[in-house]
Amino acid sequence: MNDYLQSLKGRKQKWFGLKLPVKTALAQPFLHPMLRTLAPHISGIRIGRLPAPIGLTEVRGRAGGGNFYLVDPFRCEIAKEFYWGKGRRTEEEDAFALDLMVELSRDADVFVDIGAYTGVFTMAVLAANPDAIAHSFEIIPAVVTGLERNIARNRLGDRVTVHPTGVGRPGTTMQVPTGDGGSALPSFYSTGMDFDSGAEVRFTSLDELLPDLPPGRPTVTVKIDVEGAENDVLDDGRELLDTLRPDILCEVLDDRARPEQLMHVLDRFDYHYYLVGGDHLVARDEIVPDPHLRDWLFTTKNPEDMRVAGYPIR
Repeated sequence: MNDYLQSLKGRKQKWFGLKLPVKTALAQPFLHPMLRTLAPHISGIRIGRLPAPIGLTEVRGRAGGGNFYLVDPFRCEIAKEFYWGKGRRTEEEDAFALDLMVELSRDADVFVDIGAYTGVFTMAVLAANPDAIAHSFEIIPAVVTGLERNIARNRLGDRVTVHPTGVGRPGTTMQVPTGDGGSALPSFYSTGMDFDSGAEVRFTSLDELLPDLPPGRPTVTVKIDVEGAENDVLDDGRELLDTLRPDILCEVLDDRARPEQLMHVLDRFDYHYYLVGGDHLVARDEIVPDPHLRDWLFTTKNPEDMRVAGYPIR
């Protein structure tokens, strides 16, 4: 077993130990105002990746008409985007994906957030739909703490069930770093990585969530962001897919996806495929990972149904 954190890729991710001190310096009161002024005018820079001020405790976000808060923008990668984007995500396709999930969940009874990170989708969906409840899954202990802090800040404790578990092959486990320390709460760990130490996390299946849902046939929407493990999530969620046919927003990474296996599961339940663009959806006959756009919508609604419902389809 090779520890990902000691690999060349893992060490590069942390700039060989320089990332935290550089980020901390740029977040200080004497440097950050200059960064804030100059950064938006520098061509090619992605401002959402720059640090937020070190003393900032929270940011306010908005999506689909709802408002919510995210805490600790210095360490939370999503919260700092909302700082730089003045309440919105900084990349247009990410902002559109969040609005899309909120709109799809407008009348949902349950929102399932798999790979929740610190819960931006959970916060946004529940802010816009006061009748929905959420089940949010996250495997990294420090990130789970961040998720719980956001739930408390938004006063959603009675509407969100936090699952500090993975979703995939039931009964399996993996070691993951706790996520403490470092320049940011990690957002890219996956089941395809090996770690020499950390917390042991167990995995449950999507189907095992069924008994915890409201009786009858509740309307359910799902967001999946599991860094290439979406096949395992859906493969062991066939009963839920068959019973409830949820709308699913799913990250499909160009370098990790297994689209043939993904379609093998979804095709049997008559799902349609839409690539999520900057301000529209692109109807596709097959899932073909895009090198620039990560998110896909899987739904049983055909393009005409989506157009009638007011969604921008190309």
